[in-house]
Amino acid sequence: MRTSVARSAFRCVGLPVALLLLTFGVAQGQTVDLTRWSIPTANALPYGIGLAPDGKVYFAEFNGNKIGQLDPSTDEIRERSVTGGPFGLVVGPTGSLFYTLAQANAVETMVFTGGSNRWNLPTPAATPQALVAAPTGPGQVNLWLAERNGGKIARFAPAQILVTLPLIITPPTAVAPSSTEIAGITTPVSPESHPGNPMLPPPIALLVPSVSPPFTEWEGVGGPAIMHRVAVGPDGRVWFTQDSELLISLDPDSNTALYYGLPSGTRPLGVIVGPNGWVWFTDTSRPAIGVLDPSTGDVRLWRIPGGSQPFDLARDSAGNVWFTDRSANAVGYLSPTRNEIVMYPLGFNVHPVFLVLDSEQRVWFTAELGNYVGRLSIVPVLGPPPGGMGTLQINSNPAGLHVVIDGVLRGVTPLSVSLPAGTHSVQLLMFGFIPVWSSNEVVVAGVTRTINVQAGGTAPSGGQGTLQINSSPSGLAVHIGGVYRGVTPLSLSLPAGTHSMQLYMGATLRWQGDVEVVAGGTRIVQITVW
Repeated sequence: MRTSVARSAFRCVGLPVALLLLTFGVAQGQTVDLTRWSIPTANALPYGIGLAPDGKVYFAEFNGNKIGQLDPSTDEIRERSVTGGPFGLVVGPTGSLFYTLAQANAVETMVFTGGSNRWNLPTPAATPQALVAAPTGPGQVNLWLAERNGGKIARFAPAQILVTLPLIITPPTAVAPSSTEIAGITTPVSPESHPGNPMLPPPIALLVPSVSPPFTEWEGVGGPAIMHRVAVGPDGRVWFTQDSELLISLDPDSNTALYYGLPSGTRPLGVIVGPNGWVWFTDTSRPAIGVLDPSTGDVRLWRIPGGSQPFDLARDSAGNVWFTDRSANAVGYLSPTRNEIVMYPLGFNVHPVFLVLDSEQRVWFTAELGNYVGRLSIVPVLGPPPGGMGTLQINSNPAGLHVVIDGVLRGVTPLSVSLPAGTHSVQLLMFGFIPVWSSNEVVVAGVTRTINVQAGGTAPSGGQGTLQINSSPSGLAVHIGGVYRGVTPLSLSLPAGTHSMQLYMGATLRWQGDVEVVAGGTRIVQITVW
């Protein structure tokens, strides 16, 4: 993304969500309720999101050039027009709004029912994006932001904030929310451990700031570089990510920066700091969720099954790390104590981006291409079904489909699994968590129940041929007849005839069509996706 950003709810029954999470954490394979409020402005490209003390949800519409206000209690959205491409957003403790204007190169504040004020950044064409609040600082408010193309991080700390106070009432638009239950897909993930050397402190440097009130700017490591995100730790140090294999910590009082090297190939994007000072980040290269212990330099990485572009992250009160995966069209969470990642697929062309958690631990997020504000809420588990154990035998044509039972990945077909008697949710998925079949199946104690699923159609006949699949870019996942076969470039021996083929980037379908294979011949397919 440059100055033009690429366009590329838990209704709880019984126990309140906060109590459920605080007491037990998030249950393995927990089902969530996804509630969606569509944004009235088409193709708005919502990004930054914030929660107000009165329960209202605010969001920045980059392409719509508006600030939106969602009232979940009335299912109404109001929109205020702005100019300059609003991107990052923070809601102040009194309900006033602060947001970056990526195209206008400014920070602006607004009273949603009143006036506004704007401050231009001193660095030209800096493209301010992510915006976070700091608990302390020299200003009336203290915010930190990343200047993506300016190669700097900046503190916004005005001594006073003046806005006009006209009464501006924008008409509401009634938005009927839609609700869908999504079963989490749980995968055990062993972390990759990269020990640091506590006897060797990280490199230190003096970053001389440039002061132009209300902004103070610090340039990144090695001169101007693409700057991504910022986060403020409990000790006041500011962490940031840039286009490098580093996590960088700045002490704004002494202007000293510490450089923490990450494992080779790491590309950190989102960053947050936990209450113990550990720094959590998304790695778009592997892709993975990572954590750095600054006291030792130790780094751990949990690869995301079916992941593609982990974008933003937040930590809940139970210590789970929630994240959006933009290109994989999913929201998920990592349980560091159980070494599990749970993924909630949202459907095609949604692109979840920024997220926040409310006081009940519900996850609110903006859907860049889905053009909605979403909320994920845990559906409480009422206990396992009683009555002993039975067996479920699951067969499929084609074989090799992933089997998810009650939200937990259990293996691939053909699969025999022992389950408590009662009703169980069964899903079959292709590579990349693409669902192809689902059903609620009843297991009877002491009885084997067999399920035969026809998922990929009947294979063509008439000898064998070769299919050579090339793509630009390479590395796309190839599915033939609904079954994952590898990544491009790929050569396959297939029965002669017509085959359905799909190419995926993460969980996003990028191309599909029929290809003809001739017995004894080689068919070369060259596909370019954008």
